[in-house]
Parts: sequence; structure tokens; C-alpha cells
Amino acid sequence: MAKHLAQLLVAGVQVVGRAFVKALRQEIAASQAAAQRAGGGAAGAKHSATNQRLGMSLEEAKQILNVEELDIERIHKNYEYLFNINDKSKGGSFYIQSKMPMEGRQQRVGVLAVSSAAHMGMLARETMPLNSISAWQTRSYATSSLTWDAVLSEANRKRCISRMEKIIVSKKFGHDFHKFAAVLVPMCHVDGELSMLLTVRCRNLNSHGGEVCFPGGMANVEDNDLVDTALREAEEEIGIDRYNVDIWGMTAPLSSKLGDTSVRGVLAYLGHIDPSALKLCEDEVESIFAVSLKSLCNSQNTRQTQFRSVKIPKGFTMPVYIGSYPRIWGLTALIIHITLISLLPGLYTHKLLHLPSLTNI
Repeated sequence: MAKHLAQLLVAGVQVVGRAFVKALRQEIAASQAAAQRAGGGAAGAKHSATNQRLGMSLEEAKQILNVEELDIERIHKNYEYLFNINDKSKGGSFYIQSKMPMEGRQQRVGVLAVSSAAHMGMLARETMPLNSISAWQTRSYATSSLTWDAVLSEANRKRCISRMEKIIVSKKFGHDFHKFAAVLVPMCHVDGELSMLLTVRCRNLNSHGGEVCFPGGMANVEDNDLVDTALREAEEEIGIDRYNVDIWGMTAPLSSKLGDTSVRGVLAYLGHIDPSALKLCEDEVESIFAVSLKSLCNSQNTRQTQFRSVKIPKGFTMPVYIGSYPRIWGLTALIIHITLISLLPGLYTHKLLHLPSLTNI
């Protein structure tokens, strides 16, 4: 027995040793390449030494911080709210994650001279692929820094835009789209609360009559793109001036109920809005209402509905929001769910739990 343990120990040491040598060679090769890019000689050596101290290359640091040069004033301006949060004299606390996912592998993250900037770098580069509706994972790194006061900050805007298109719904719905549509996801301040505007469609409509939805519709040949589609439809349905809309970004394509139409949500900020003052299209919109983001994030207002599907034998699960009347469900609720995951990491914590069929237990 002791002999076998000794053999295993020796084999383990050899494996670890070979892995260490391989990693060391890779590190040396990377350092030499970085030094050559920096011009070689003393300048290259200084560049390489800086990379070792930071735990990342200067190029990576610039990319993470979204700056062309590592200018302390520029970094402080971009991430001022993080500096305030990490200031212990103001009641803040510093937190940094030592690892982060990046293209399927673990990437070392060094602490920059500006700690909050490194903190923000992880948030900006975090991705969250969703491989299926029934198995959504809401993975967040150092998201405690986001506060309600910072939701509309430029840093959070960039992070939100980056994440929205990376959230992919199950590919089992198919990709054979023959038609394309877009809806405007209007963020706005209503009575001082950051909210979303939604409409109730007229009940006599042949398509989605009486349902809660965002303003939007099918793309026309006159539209330049799907953003133009969403703006045109919102202007027609609820009287929003398309030229006073701040576009943030779009969700990845989502499938309609029939599976033949690709639908994309276009997130935008409208400023301060009085819903009662909007001019509704009487032929399409029965009413309009606002739901605060805080209400949508309240766990007491979040539910889910599980569906059966011929295309997806295991079925699929969709979110439901009951904090408003009427309640919000279907594709509209799914777009809200994707938006809030991207916009409010740490503040929005609703997760979908897909239950197996009783016949399979």
C-alpha cells in the first residue's frame, strides 16, 4: 500500500512540474512579446516589469478601463461613483474578485494603482451567456457597487450595453425567421421613480388583443434598422418624439410565439414623462401605464410560468411580474427579465427555476 502511495505521489509531482514548466515558458514568451511590442531594450524591460507588478498587460488595463492612456484624472472621472463607494470614510467598503470569466478561461486580474478602476474593469468585461431559458445563471462579480443612484451612470450604461446582446435565449426555438420586429423598452422617470412604460393593446385587434406589451411592431422597408422600427412604432402608438430618445442598446434576437418572427428589444431612456400627457393611438393602444424598476426587482412581485412545447419537449419557463395591473407575462416579461439582468446586476435577483415533468420523475 505504501509503495503504491509513493508511486502516486511521484507521478503527481511530475505532472505538476511539467504543468509549471509549460506555464513558465508561456509567461516568458508573453513577456518577451510584450517587450518587443514596447520597442525592446530598456523600454521593453520596463514595460514587462510593469505588467508583472499589475498582473496584467498595460494594453489589457486600457481595454478594461476604456481609456486610451492610463490617465488618473480620466479614470477618476469615469468611475467617480466607485471611488465614493470604496471610500471607507464615507461608509464604503472595497471588494475585488481575484478571478473572472473571459472567453471560457480564467484570466488573472491584478490590482491597479487605482483599486476602484480594477473593480470596474471586472464589471465592464463580465459576460453572462444564457444557454437555455430553463437554466439561466445570474452570475455577478463585485456587483454590490451598483446603487439606485448609479443606474443611469455612464459606467453602468456601458456595462448594460455589453451584456444585453450576450444574453442568448435557448437556440431550440429555431432560427428560420421570415419576419423581423422590434419593440421600444422605454425607461423613464415617472413621479421621481425610474420606471418602464408599457401599453395595453386594444381588445379588438386580431393580433395580441388586450395584451400588455411594449410599443413596437414589424419592420418596414422604409426603416433603416430595427432601432428605427422601434422608434417609429413608439411615435405612432404613444406619441413619443423619436428625436428625444436616448438609445442604449438592443437585446439579442428573441423568437415570437409562432417561431417565424425575430423580435428585438431596444432599451432607451426618455427622461421625465407624464404618462397621462402622452397621445395614444386609439386604434392600437387601449391604455398606458408605468411600473417602477424597484417594483420589478421586488421578490414579492416576481413569479414564473412553465410551458409545454412541441419544439422543446422539456418545456420552458418564463418570468411573470404581478406588481402591476394588469400583470406582465409572455415575451414582454422575458424582455424585461433580460433587460434587468443587464441593467441592474445585484439589484435584480430573480432567477427562473425549471421544474422537471412529473411523468419523467
